Order: sequence, then C-alpha cells, then structure tokens
Amino acid sequence: MAQCSRCAAVMARGHRLGAHALLALTLAALVVLLIAVFSTMTTLRLRGVEGSVTLPAAIAISWQQGERLVALTAAVTAIVAPALLIVLRLLVLWPLVMRQPSRHFIWAMRVLHEASRWSMVEVLTVSAAIAIVRMAGLAHAVPGAGMLAFAALALLLAALESGGLKHLWSQRP
Repeated sequence: MAQCSRCAAVMARGHRLGAHALLALTLAALVVLLIAVFSTMTTLRLRGVEGSVTLPAAIAISWQQGERLVALTAAVTAIVAPALLIVLRLLVLWPLVMRQPSRHFIWAMRVLHEASRWSMVEVLTVSAAIAIVRMAGLAHAVPGAGMLAFAALALLLAALESGGLKHLWSQRP
C-alpha cells in the first residue's frame, strides 16, 4: 500500500492475492473449465433442424473434415493450455496452503511462468463469439453453457494472472 508521506492518505494498493485466495480462484477455474469443455458450446437451428455441439465434438469434427491445424489449435488453446495453467497453479498453491514441502514447487513455478505467456482462452472466447454472430446470419445460433463458461474462465484466468505469483517465492514451505 502506498501512502502520502504528509497526510497518510492511501494513494494505491497492491493487487496481489494471498495463497488461499489464489487457490480458491484456481479451484473455481478448474470447475469452470470442466463445465466449459463438457457443456454445449452452441445450438444451431436451420430450416427446422437443430444441432448442439460441445468443444471436443467440434474439434473432432474439424479433424475429420481435414482441418487438422484448426482442430489442433483449438484443442491446445482452449483445453490444453488452460488445463496446464490450472494444474501447475495447483502444484504450487496446494502445498503452500497446506504448509507441506513440495519438491515440485520450483519446477512448477518456472514452467508456470513460461506457460502463462501462451494461454489463449481470451482469444478463443472472442473468436467463438464472433463465429456465433456470423453464423446467426445463416442460421439461428444460441450460445450454450459451454460458451458462457469459457467467458467466465477467461475472467477467472485474468484474475489469477493479476493476482501474481512471484510474491509466493518467499512463502515456499
């Protein structure tokens, strides 16, 4: 917290969260990721025919249609990268909160630092929203629970990133 040296008024506050708060956000992100992956992303209705699809099903369809780069990119950015970030955060935060030594702490912190640069959930969420808007011109498109969960996941991951992790080095059990 930064205070004025004359009047002691609060000028700014740090936004770092403690280990307990970061663990709670990480567990929430894990639950939301599971909802996002296994729930319906969108429902399309065209000429009386209605179809719903989950993200893994959409990835599989893209792969089968020969769009392997699109399928691989979607899988990595929407499922693998967020899952990796969440698992690495759990490897760091769980032992801190439980006050148990962890032999994976330093390794997980270093990998987490590098992996956090490659998370693309926010980009996927915006891309999916744009795709649904464009599909709405061709058919009636309704975003599903999976789409809303990805939006929530983007917010949770942004909150986790803003909470920071470097201050946890000194708390290592």
